[in-house]
Amino acid sequence: MKNIYIFLIIVLSFESSFTQVGINTTTPSATLEVIGDVKLDSSLYLESPGNNIQIRGSKLLIRSTANEILKYDITISKYGPINYAEFSFNDLSTYGLYDYDTKISTADYIVCVEGYRFHDETPSETSVMPHSLIYNYNIEGYQIYAYENTTTQTWWMRAFVNNSEFMVRQGSGYDVTTIDMILNIIIYRRGFIAKSLTPINVDMGAVDSGTAPLPTGF
Repeated sequence: MKNIYIFLIIVLSFESSFTQVGINTTTPSATLEVIGDVKLDSSLYLESPGNNIQIRGSKLLIRSTANEILKYDITISKYGPINYAEFSFNDLSTYGLYDYDTKISTADYIVCVEGYRFHDETPSETSVMPHSLIYNYNIEGYQIYAYENTTTQTWWMRAFVNNSEFMVRQGSGYDVTTIDMILNIIIYRRGFIAKSLTPINVDMGAVDSGTAPLPTGF
């Protein structure tokens, strides 16, 4: 009789190793399926999780402000890890854009100008050019960037040409003109996918080549 009991235990143990387990469900669809809340007081380890062959449709797990682990769904989220926005400034000054408050928090986001374009009143008119206010033949350099305003704690943008106005050719001369300018902006969520590094200051000693120190962590 003892041998029969031992045989039954071995058989049941063997079968249980191939059984799907359900909690609050009688029809589990995975090795372990839990219907309801799960509380974990210690660590959770994934040993040999394998490669994820499903790229499209994969989801991120994030922690909410209530310390809940949720599946991230970009379609209902207020923001994405990386966000794109297009700022269109119509009838902009002949000097360009000197200061514009985006109202985007510097504490929560990092803002970068990814690209730009400008044109006359009609989108197809690209004969607009920056013309120097100092010399007829001198075209100054561009200043197009986003920066952190420490007073408002928001990101501001600038887009202008040094010592110049935007003009169009009229006969043998130039006339100043207002423009339409489009700035392509990338907005990164801090603490989610983007991390700000300490500024890297390099004293070049009046030479045109050198090696910068490696940023911390790279």
